[in-house]
Amino acid sequence: MPKFEIQHEVKTKYLVIRLSGRIAGEASIDLYRQIKNLLEQYDKLNLILDFKGLEFIDSSGLGFLVAVNSTLLKQGRNLTLAAVPENLMGLLKITNLDRVLKIVATIEKAV
Repeated sequence: MPKFEIQHEVKTKYLVIRLSGRIAGEASIDLYRQIKNLLEQYDKLNLILDFKGLEFIDSSGLGFLVAVNSTLLKQGRNLTLAAVPENLMGLLKITNLDRVLKIVATIEKAV
């Protein structure tokens, strides 16, 4: 059973992926594969990751974010993080990823 769950939907020019649970260790690799497959299916859309239901992310999960962002930038697409919980926002600030990644309060502010 995975430590995380994902749900996706298309909103205008965005692929919205809602994450819930915990992203750590091997789960990061599995998540990257799943999201990469979705990005190939929706190859013209920018990506919004909804963190509202995410409880935890470790260093491998942060690496996943960097990899997804890099992949999208090479394709001329954008990554936006939405509804990042306070504890995870602290981690993004400590690692300076808050300066690299676009972060918004809600999905509605991203679309």
